[in-house]
Amino acid sequence: MTHRPTRIVLFVLLSALGLAALPCAAGAAPSFVDTQVKANILLLQGYINAAAIESEFVYPAVATVKQGGGLVAPIWPANPWTGKTMVPAKSRGNYTYSLTPAGYRLIGHLSKGAYVVAGAMPAWLRDDSARTGVSLIAQYVDMWARANGGVSPTAGQVAAGGPVGTQPGAYLWPQDLWRRADMTLGTGAGQFTYVSHGASYALNVHLADGTTWSPGH
Repeated sequence: MTHRPTRIVLFVLLSALGLAALPCAAGAAPSFVDTQVKANILLLQGYINAAAIESEFVYPAVATVKQGGGLVAPIWPANPWTGKTMVPAKSRGNYTYSLTPAGYRLIGHLSKGAYVVAGAMPAWLRDDSARTGVSLIAQYVDMWARANGGVSPTAGQVAAGGPVGTQPGAYLWPQDLWRRADMTLGTGAGQFTYVSHGASYALNVHLADGTTWSPGH
């Protein structure tokens, strides 16, 4: 058995990584150097995506996406204009990385303009988290009702910092993965609607496709 195709692919990959990490020759055409910058950005994007998969699609913090910042990166690319390590900056050959409500945005700064890539958590995963979160909120609402004569709380009480979220036994308030914050009342994806009917209540969470889901209780 031979592994010739695998060796060829590995050789091409290593060659590409080497190109991404080497400084350009003096007088190199901007278009050629920009191509190296783009390759470097794709290399960084691979590291970012790998880190997100390892942490269940929690994207790396901005402070970690730099050499020595904590992001796992076997080969850190160089700025082909300077020959030095690529750093978070808006100067040509460098990059800027930022988090967005759904994921991240990574920008490579070219001789003119920019090369932009982005990533986002899959909608189904955010929806799963929203369903789990609202199910936990329903448990907290039920706990409150049992401790208060069977009367469900008002909408204003159902919040992370409200009576329902701070009652004994409510150890963790679920997170809204669209906003990277505690789940709140609202009509946007990841938010929930709640209406008290005295001895009962209606609770729904809004999903990515605009539909709602109720945990049942």
